[in-house]
Amino acid sequence: MKKTILYLSASAIFSLAAHADILISEYIEGSSFNKAIEIANTGNELVTLIGYELAKSANGNNEWANRLPLDGIAIGAGDVFVLAHSDANADILSNTDMTDTNVISFNGDDPIALLLNGDVHDIIGVMGDQNFGKDVTLVRQSRIATTIYNESDWLVKAKNNSDGLGSLDSSAGGSDNGGEPETIIESTIMALQGNGWSSPYTDPTTEKYISDETFLIEGIVTAIQVNALGNDLPQGFFIQDELGDNDVTTSDGIYVSGFIVGLSIGDKVAVTGKVKEDYGWTKVQATNVDVIGNGTIPVTNVRAASDDNEFDFTLERHEGMFVNIDQHADMYVARTYGFDYGPFRNNMVIAKAGLNLHPNQLNIPASAGANSQLDDNEDRRIIVETMIKAPNGAPLWYPTFGQDDGTGTTNDYIRNGDLVNGLEGVLGYSYGDFRLYITNQADEFTFVHANPRLSRPDVTGEGLRIATFNVLNYFNSPFDGAENPTGTNRGATTYAEFELQGDKIAAAIVALDADIIGLMEIENNGFGDSSAVAHLVDKVNILLPDVEQYAFVTSPDNAGFIGNDAIANQVIYKPSMVTLDTYRIIKMPEQHAGQTGKENGDNYQRDAITPTFKVNDSEELVTVSVNHFKSKGSTCWEDVAIQNGEDVGLQGSCEHLRVSAAQHLGNEMALIAGNKLIIGDLNAYGQEDPLLVLTNMPENHSVMPARMTYIGDEPMAGSDPNAISDSFGFVNVISEQHPAAYSFIYNDTVGTLDYILVDSETASKVVDANVWHINASESKLFEYSSKYTADLAKYPDLFRSSDHEPAIVILDVLGDADQPDQPDQPDQPDQPDQPDQPTPPSGTDDTTSNDDDEDEWYGGSTGSLSLSLLTGFAFFRRFGQRYIKMNR
Repeated sequence: MKKTILYLSASAIFSLAAHADILISEYIEGSSFNKAIEIANTGNELVTLIGYELAKSANGNNEWANRLPLDGIAIGAGDVFVLAHSDANADILSNTDMTDTNVISFNGDDPIALLLNGDVHDIIGVMGDQNFGKDVTLVRQSRIATTIYNESDWLVKAKNNSDGLGSLDSSAGGSDNGGEPETIIESTIMALQGNGWSSPYTDPTTEKYISDETFLIEGIVTAIQVNALGNDLPQGFFIQDELGDNDVTTSDGIYVSGFIVGLSIGDKVAVTGKVKEDYGWTKVQATNVDVIGNGTIPVTNVRAASDDNEFDFTLERHEGMFVNIDQHADMYVARTYGFDYGPFRNNMVIAKAGLNLHPNQLNIPASAGANSQLDDNEDRRIIVETMIKAPNGAPLWYPTFGQDDGTGTTNDYIRNGDLVNGLEGVLGYSYGDFRLYITNQADEFTFVHANPRLSRPDVTGEGLRIATFNVLNYFNSPFDGAENPTGTNRGATTYAEFELQGDKIAAAIVALDADIIGLMEIENNGFGDSSAVAHLVDKVNILLPDVEQYAFVTSPDNAGFIGNDAIANQVIYKPSMVTLDTYRIIKMPEQHAGQTGKENGDNYQRDAITPTFKVNDSEELVTVSVNHFKSKGSTCWEDVAIQNGEDVGLQGSCEHLRVSAAQHLGNEMALIAGNKLIIGDLNAYGQEDPLLVLTNMPENHSVMPARMTYIGDEPMAGSDPNAISDSFGFVNVISEQHPAAYSFIYNDTVGTLDYILVDSETASKVVDANVWHINASESKLFEYSSKYTADLAKYPDLFRSSDHEPAIVILDVLGDADQPDQPDQPDQPDQPDQPDQPTPPSGTDDTTSNDDDEDEWYGGSTGSLSLSLLTGFAFFRRFGQRYIKMNR
């Protein structure tokens, strides 16, 4: 039989109730100095405040700089203590016990808290300079202290209203039953959780978020939240029923928001309180917590039941429980460890059954398929973090993350697509997602690398190799380079960062081993010896023999800039393979539509550098147009004037201007003879409007270009342009061979922004094509920038040399020369023992791991030894062919 509150006598247990009885019960923010705070003791015994302070956070700046100690103040049972400004009106001062001008000088955007031993015990207001309580009186309607301000807990009265100040009955929600003792219902965690999306004692559909009933439940403490984490995880603790109810549809665990003094993991507690739905998370708001014994809770492996229609209901059934994510849970890393702008802290994302594809990667924007993908992504997601805010650098739950393993790199890394095998923690819910608060520690075996690191692209065959590479703002102007025409720097902020950035990009370019490479996001500071493109080419060429070295495309006068942006597109190439035939710049459309609101109507995008090369010792011409379409993060005229700021179809901003770019680019490319490629960062996912224009437009479908566009001074489209229903028929060669390939990750969705498109005739000459997962798949913490990475080790290897994946294609345009025998491949570097490799998840390339292919080389680094081997391999692999061609 369950123990009742009467049975839990003070002689048998340790009670935490006294602290729970102390709370802020009224707040007055009136005119002039009419300000007051009332503190209540809702319990049955006198309480002397020891360790308490009343504190103010000016403008919600997350600091409690203004404090007033309350030690020694005694508040009787059912009584209140009032603090007011010394210059308040007579009505307020007549009910005041103490005056103050330090804390009681608040405005409506200054949170007020009761601190206990320095930690928030109860709070009114929210951080971030928000007017939660300006010119109002707020009276508390519940008797529950909380570390998160809940607006619904407070009754709003008119400005300067002090009726009832100094009386608990009219302040802290007096008894609703005529003063009779409150009825407490003995229950279980499982009964409070229920088998639906919310507790059966609440009804969020009718805005009933707190139960009418007060319950007594028991459970074992599995985790303790010492201090509030942001605004979503208040001080409290997780408990779990010792036996459960053998019903898989009800969770055996729950979160208790309340005091933790004297609690330890493993304590068996009796908790009294109401059940509440807190933004979708079922919790108990404790008014009494008693330790009645101890026990242990075994970890529960997360498994989907046969009748779980969606995976998030599987998680709902485990909400509040101590769980384990092993490899049989089928959870994959969907976003590597990094910063999350929702709760504004570092964490990681994992997803059921594979990666989360952007809704528009395989579906027309706003289509049923796109909406289904969006829902699927939300259903399968878990956020992984700790119960304290993680510092910059490595995750707290992975202490050896990023540490040097003695070879100049690390085996302790996490990549997109890795299978999780052994993360334990308690399961909560906030910001619309389930969250696993880790309680164990990870190591290199916690993540099975289903998407392994490859030290070179996974493409095979001989031919002309053409690649695209976004170099993530390679700027040399701050380091004695040529001046940027805009006077800005988007890249490295220190010389050490710049050197590391260059080392990583150079290592990647050498391993890429392409004959022509289109570069995006390289500084637009000319073509001279001190330009960024010259600096990068010099850095790469140091690592290569003469026959393998690069040159860069320049204008005939070897001067000037490409457009007027701080960054530009560039092309580097190997003169041993191709010769520049025609230098060409395709100027991209501009928009001048007039100001609408804050949008001035003038929008630009980067010009396309489009050289034509002649393949050496042949008559083949190859034109490569390198593009970087308008950013999704900008704002264009249509976004404001037509779409009212809404992201229609999840295409981001400026999709119409990108459509105009695709239309103009397609028309210009149609005028060029020979093999034609459009490569680069098109800032559009696989089925978004610009891609449909360039590749294949679905039947009975059309897209709209931007209004009021110009090519230089020449008008392109007016205020009422025609919809586009035709396409130029370019072939997306990578998606043809690898439909699940991706090149970029935003939040926890993956898709392609970087492309290699070829005209239909050239498509028949494609030998192989692929994306090389060295950047987007890796943690951002391994980038060159030291901002927010603390003391995490940085490596001059090719991994996370940028934020976009490179892509490469091989074209059969080199002629019919006999191919020489290839030298033996270097041995594969030793790899640590790993659990059995699973089948790669959907969303990862199922051809990237092929242990039977002698042409594969897996490696964890491109340090000095492996880089030397790789350089030598690239030289010998291709020099024989070139020697024959150049000397026949």
